[in-house]
Amino acid sequence: LETWEAGIALRGTEVKSIRDGKMNIRDGYIKPNRNGRSCELLNVHIGKHNTAGAYFQHQETRPRNLLLHRQESRKMLQKTDRMPGMTIVPLKAYWSDQNKVKFEIGLCRGKNTRDKRQDIKEREGKREANRMVKNFSYR
Repeated sequence: LETWEAGIALRGTEVKSIRDGKMNIRDGYIKPNRNGRSCELLNVHIGKHNTAGAYFQHQETRPRNLLLHRQESRKMLQKTDRMPGMTIVPLKAYWSDQNKVKFEIGLCRGKNTRDKRQDIKEREGKREANRMVKNFSYR
């Protein structure tokens, strides 16, 4: 429904791991703090760096602070609190022109049960069609 651009506070080994392509944002979500001053990125996996020692490593799924203006984070908190079923998720991560990691985050509405049933029906139809094509023999 809406998108924002946000920076993220990272440690040194996290940046090196992201450069190596060891980041997974699939299960991630953003939780605004109750005071409305900041937001945290949760459940995003950034793998450990290969060449760093154990002392300098980071936790792979630790909560990371997003760098947003106070008004933006307050607006996100209001939109997720007022409307049930709304969540904020990271859509993509990229390197900015200043060589910093940026996230495109979006306000999304969750699916209801009717939508899920339709998706399951389509998926099973595709699976059945692929099975028929695979077992079809022309001799």
